[in-house]
Amino acid sequence: MALPPAARRDLRLLVGLATVSALGDEVALITLLLRVAHGGIASHGWLVAALSIAGALPFVALAGPAGLVVDRVRARPLLVALGVVEALVAAGLGLWHNDVVTVALMAVLSSAVAFSRPGYSALLPSLVGLENVAPAQSGLQAGGSLALAIGPALGGLLVGTIGQSGPLYLDAVSFLVAAALTALLRGERAPTHADAARERGAMLAGARFIVSSPTLRPVVVTVGVLMLSLGAINVSEVFFTTVTLHASPLGYGVAGAAFGVGSIAGALLGGRAPHEPARLANASLAFIAVIGGMLFLAGLSVDIVMLWAVLLVMGVFVGLVNVLFSVLFTIEAPPEVRGRVFAAASGIFTTGQMGSMVIGGALLSAISPRAIFVLAGAVAAVTVVAVIPLERRLGRRLRASTG
Repeated sequence: MALPPAARRDLRLLVGLATVSALGDEVALITLLLRVAHGGIASHGWLVAALSIAGALPFVALAGPAGLVVDRVRARPLLVALGVVEALVAAGLGLWHNDVVTVALMAVLSSAVAFSRPGYSALLPSLVGLENVAPAQSGLQAGGSLALAIGPALGGLLVGTIGQSGPLYLDAVSFLVAAALTALLRGERAPTHADAARERGAMLAGARFIVSSPTLRPVVVTVGVLMLSLGAINVSEVFFTTVTLHASPLGYGVAGAAFGVGSIAGALLGGRAPHEPARLANASLAFIAVIGGMLFLAGLSVDIVMLWAVLLVMGVFVGLVNVLFSVLFTIEAPPEVRGRVFAAASGIFTTGQMGSMVIGGALLSAISPRAIFVLAGAVAAVTVVAVIPLERRLGRRLRASTG
């Protein structure tokens, strides 16, 4: 369905602000990692770990409160205020270089983003309508993939040319730009059931909905396992490309670029996603199985060129899954708990990402990088095959218990 002019304008603003903000975040992350790693692994390895935890833990710890606030407060004023807070914290990161202050401010910044991320996700249907969520998510995911592809290189370039403070000030500007563009949006998401704010267990409503949904539950399980697999791959990828396949630093960079290009293409293809939850869930499961197969095939690469090709194709399916998954959550979650559902999913997947770093590091000390690729792909594919019959059996039991 064609978007009305007002909705088309709002979508352009939303894609623009999301892309600018994501690019600023990628630049800032590279800058901060370079800052805390300057002393080497022996003296500053713990700082890299602390920074990573500070950037991830708030998404888990604040999932309930963040989702509840998103569902109880008008979206635009909340998101504009959060954008200003994020800009101030990013400027503080550029101003103060003390290691402990850096980690503390990173935790504050991630806490603010833990509120704004589900806020924008829950706002989207109010801007474009549920029937237009697929093409809207396609644009948003493509912009995010573009930022992810060029952000690290841009961050490294900026640190090398203007120092460690400049990129963080630019990130602060990106947050202010996002806040200004948010204020220009015409659509709004009004709070729902505001009088039920003290309802018992309200903060966990999103997690309960995911667990009880026969459509979302299997997709969340398989995406969670896929993120564990991809996280383990991230730990070993540099060794697989440069040591096992004897690739140059440029070859390693091209591998990341190939995956990024594929992700952008997949996100754009996802704009044609169906609107039926069952079809979205089935397609997501099928594509996750394909991604697992591609990871397995990547582990069998005989040279860097083969790995480039596999990662390019795998990126297409990852981009597709990102769109399908986002569309499924948007149309399946009831409006009154949509913010909490998105926040709960973010907390679940962030937990998986944190766990994957530990698992990846442990595997790397025990088996070869090639074996990690093969194992991760097999686990992701087998999980899909195992989850489908288990979900059907659980569904029959639930129907029998309620019948």
